[in-house]
Amino acid sequence: MNETITLRPESRASTKDVIIDYMLASVDEVEQLQPALNLLAQPSVARGGYDFFVHCYEAGTQNKAAETEPALPDAVFRDSTPWMQRSGLLCAAAGRLNALGQPLTHNRLCDVAGQYCASVADADAETRSGFYTVRSISLPVYRRLLRDKHPSGICLQQALLHLLAWKSDSPWARQQAQRLLWQGGVLGDKGEFALMTLDDELRERQFAWPDLRSLLAITGFLATFPAGRYLLIERCSPGGEPVNWLPDIPVRRYAA
Repeated sequence: MNETITLRPESRASTKDVIIDYMLASVDEVEQLQPALNLLAQPSVARGGYDFFVHCYEAGTQNKAAETEPALPDAVFRDSTPWMQRSGLLCAAAGRLNALGQPLTHNRLCDVAGQYCASVADADAETRSGFYTVRSISLPVYRRLLRDKHPSGICLQQALLHLLAWKSDSPWARQQAQRLLWQGGVLGDKGEFALMTLDDELRERQFAWPDLRSLLAITGFLATFPAGRYLLIERCSPGGEPVNWLPDIPVRRYAA
């Protein structure tokens, strides 16, 4: 499929601004589900992560030599929480790709982020495997439902069920999530209520999956981009920075 991102000529946002905005927005969308889902109960980072994401993006732009292997200074991740590493790696990947004038697609972003993982001593095995998990499980589900005009909350909840069904460490959680999916998941009859019931049962069993929140956040972020083939349209922002893409959707602004 030849997927193309259209530009908004009137936009004054730089590529960096849009990348950071989408990353923060994807975290915010997951946080909106948290009050109803104990599985996603984690400290809020949407605002506090702004400086971290900017730092990662700028580190990627500085590492733009096409002939070198992607690498980041360890200091970028020294003080980050483990689940923020994936988001930071994707911001760095976006910075590098944009600095090289290469298209931003979710496959390219994940590939470069995965290469960065090999250069970051503090990037753990779960961080590395998470990009494959998202690309193979949650992202296809999210994109399919988004294409069918379902709201992002529904897309995230259905993606959550798929992650539970195929990647959870708990056999019981996998079995119950698969059972719900056979009934349509959150799209089935009283599907959202069934998910909340499962969430309560998992809490009673003291089930926890801290990584789940991160996987969902980067799923929403990557869904912003086309998968592979991409028509590169280069323009310049008012500040003179090349802008390789600006999706034709509203940009929500977050203060630093």
